[in-house]
Amino acid sequence: MKIFHCGHCDQLVFFENTTCVNCGHVLAYLPDQENLGTLEPDGEDRWRSLSTADGIEERAYRLCKNDRDEDVCNWAVPVDDSNPYCLSCRLTRIIPDLSRPGDRAAWARLEASKRRLIYSLLRLDLPLANKMEDPLGGLAFEFLADPDPGTPGAVPVLTGHDGGVITINVAEADDAERERRRHQMHEPYRTILGHFRHEIGHYYWDRLIKDSEWIDAF
Repeated sequence: MKIFHCGHCDQLVFFENTTCVNCGHVLAYLPDQENLGTLEPDGEDRWRSLSTADGIEERAYRLCKNDRDEDVCNWAVPVDDSNPYCLSCRLTRIIPDLSRPGDRAAWARLEASKRRLIYSLLRLDLPLANKMEDPLGGLAFEFLADPDPGTPGAVPVLTGHDGGVITINVAEADDAERERRRHQMHEPYRTILGHFRHEIGHYYWDRLIKDSEWIDAF
């Protein structure tokens, strides 16, 4: 993971930051620039980046809807993109039930780890389309919770991948529960990001390797 510098004061800033602690400027990750942009207001719901990556034309941005409405994102969207959600958030098809205690915080932790995954995929220049853009080959995430205990016919949610849909059990965002499961499974480590990376491997295997000329290399 790269580290970044504030475009206004050159303070060291990090991937999850939303504000420069030194000068107070708003920060947001700009996927098209692969940079944590330092932003200044440029009209209603418009922001201008103080620094522009080489070869990238200067453009205006708006903050992701999940940042503005839910405070669970720190990415921005070019204003000429009609989708209100950033490249990462628009991949999430089902979010947890926010009326359940703890699920809003769990959702924020899941999205934070997913943004790290999407950052890596973009840096690797891997194909990345959502199910709206590509119903057959696209990618979607579903964050589901186990049914309440005692629910008739209840089936636990299994983390996994199927046909481009990656399901993550919301319980994995609970550190204590995840550690309990790690111990139960005799695993050396167990992380949210590790789950995402494991399941995305299945997705790209199906998308790029399975039934292709590259299969013999494996």
